[in-house]
Amino acid sequence: MAGEVVPLETRLALITAGELPGVSVTALCAELCLSRQTFYRLRARYRTEGPSGLAPRSRRPHRSPNAIDPAVELEIIRLRSEWPTPRGAASIGDELRRGALGHGAPSPSTIHRVLVRNGLVGPQPNKRPRSSWKRFVYPEPNGCWQIDATAWHLTDRAPAWIMDVLDDHSRLLVAALVCTGPTTAAAQAAILSGAQRWGLPARVLSDNGTCFGGPGRTGDFPSSLALLGIALSHSRPYHPQTCGKIERLHQTLKQWLATQPRAADLAGLQTQLDAFTEFYNHHRPHRALAGATPAEAWTARDRAGPAEQPRPLPDQPRVSISRRRVSRGGVLELPGPISVGIGTHLAGTELTALRYGQQLLILHRTHPLRALTLTPARRYYRQTSPPLLATNRPPTQPTH
Repeated sequence: MAGEVVPLETRLALITAGELPGVSVTALCAELCLSRQTFYRLRARYRTEGPSGLAPRSRRPHRSPNAIDPAVELEIIRLRSEWPTPRGAASIGDELRRGALGHGAPSPSTIHRVLVRNGLVGPQPNKRPRSSWKRFVYPEPNGCWQIDATAWHLTDRAPAWIMDVLDDHSRLLVAALVCTGPTTAAAQAAILSGAQRWGLPARVLSDNGTCFGGPGRTGDFPSSLALLGIALSHSRPYHPQTCGKIERLHQTLKQWLATQPRAADLAGLQTQLDAFTEFYNHHRPHRALAGATPAEAWTARDRAGPAEQPRPLPDQPRVSISRRRVSRGGVLELPGPISVGIGTHLAGTELTALRYGQQLLILHRTHPLRALTLTPARRYYRQTSPPLLATNRPPTQPTH
């Protein structure tokens, strides 16, 4: 019975039995797993109030000096519910400190408990802890712009693309342009559109998409940046965390677009993007900026710029050497991404891939297996029969 709420009938029987002559209160309480203090407290209530005094009572304190003000709790719920995109506890706290109530804000943990209590957030047990993050930020605005494209759909499910450019230091959305596809022309237009408003950057960071120069780092996009004195960096293949800031921006942008009427055409989508850019840069406090908006962070420091002289054109092919294992299906996966059919007889074998520009040579030890000329739009190169070279099987090792 310990830890349970004792029914009213049991409490009445306890008090009645305790009043009988010859009954030991200590033995009675031990048998019912109650303390003697509980017995005497219930007996005092019974003598004062009658049977109603034995009813279970709440243990909640009469006063809670540290409890959150109901007005503050209502404001937290409003900020969570009425904001165009879902907001976390830290972002809501930043908004309260910026003057939503005219006084200080509760801690993020208190705000989170309010959101949980009102059913506005759910548990996320698999979410990576903040202590595991390793954040890198360029020290100046325009020190580096990240560029990437993401897909969206119009009302009739017609595909559309959005080319985004983000300032690494301030998280400023430099440009968000609608395009028909992730092309070099769209990437160049996005950079020039952002430069007209915010100036040219010192560096641009992109993934290895063909519109940004691809694995070969060649083409009109790298060349146009070099002529402007802008350096170009590419992320490591299969490592989107390098461009993590703009990848996270895509998520925020799509959450916002999902709250808007779906655009019927590209012009309507561009109008929505312009509204989002204004909201994101000038009105939305950013957690990574300690509650400041991207525009405030961008203007807080002197900005960087491109080199005074054009950079050397990246027209020389780069030599790269990598070692990969053949999959169970006989396919060799290479950066790019590029898939080359080798043959199931070499499954699990580690091969060497030598790439020079668009030329690819695959070797097993010193024995050549495949020689390919890569094309930008092609991703898979099936196994050839007969092989391109004399043989596609490595020489057998002499046995002793």
